[in-house]
Amino acid sequence: MNVELAIAGLACFVLAFGHAAIGLRWVLPIVGEGGLRRTPFGPPSLTLSMVRFTWHVVTLMLIGFGVLLAVLAWSPHADLRTVLLRWLAGLWLAATAMACWTTRRRLRSLLRFPVPLFFAVIAIMCGVHRYEASRL
Repeated sequence: MNVELAIAGLACFVLAFGHAAIGLRWVLPIVGEGGLRRTPFGPPSLTLSMVRFTWHVVTLMLIGFGVLLAVLAWSPHADLRTVLLRWLAGLWLAATAMACWTTRRRLRSLLRFPVPLFFAVIAIMCGVHRYEASRL
C-alpha cells in the first residue's frame, strides 16, 4: 500500500464531506431565485439549478478523485492507464447523470445548456480510447 496516496485520497473524502455539508447546510438554502437574474441560458430558476449543479459536481469530483487515489494506493500493481481511463469515464458518466437529474423537470434546458452532452462525450472518448488501446 502506498501511504501517501492513501492520505491524499482520505483528504479528498474529507474535503468532499466538508464541501457537501457546508453547501447543504449554509450556502444552498439561502441562494434563492429572488437575487438571481435571467441569463442567456434561461430564467432565474435555471440559473439557480446551474449554481446547485456546480456546487454538487465539485463534491462529486472530490469523491471521484478520492476513490481514484485510494484505488491507486491499494493496488500498486494495477495497470495505471486502465484504472485512470475507466475511472475517468465513470466519473464523467456520473457527472452526466447528475446534470440530467438536475434538468429532469425542464428537458428543454438540455438544449439551451448542453453540458451533459459534453460530459457524455468525454466519458465515451475515455472508454473508447481504453478499448482501442487494449486491442493493440
